[in-house]
Amino acid sequence: MERKPVVDATDRRILELLIEDPRASNRALARAVGMSPSAVGERLDRLQKRGVIRGFSADVDHAALGYALEVVVAIQLRQGKPVRETVEQLRAIREVRAVQLVTGRWDLLLTFMVRDQLHLREILLGDVWSVADFQHSESMIILQTWRSPTPLRAIEEDDEAELDG
Repeated sequence: MERKPVVDATDRRILELLIEDPRASNRALARAVGMSPSAVGERLDRLQKRGVIRGFSADVDHAALGYALEVVVAIQLRQGKPVRETVEQLRAIREVRAVQLVTGRWDLLLTFMVRDQLHLREILLGDVWSVADFQHSESMIILQTWRSPTPLRAIEEDDEAELDG
């Protein structure tokens, strides 16, 4: 079932501004979109209640905290216990940032931060490879990440295409 967007052009602009600066004040957002701060506040409340805005977070430099390597591990599981149990077991590992259920050759993608190669070895041997239904994995060290500024442009383009078609 496809979810229909619940935002208009002004909401999208507010979201873009928040993606650029999650600490932007209602007053700054209001100036940027030509509305009153209270109107922007009402829109933000509505976006949060509808689940469009799920929260606000800080972009932390993990290397500055001693975790210099970001690693992705693709995991193949044996058929057996429910995947949810395996996911919860993996999420319990302190260094894990995300566990994703995927299609294709692999069943799960695990993203985590480690201090160095020795720490990576400890996590793989002690935690990841000991998961009950673990069958096979492939580890990849992330060398560099480029992020798109905002995925909202695609939504806007889709909306325009619907209006044209």
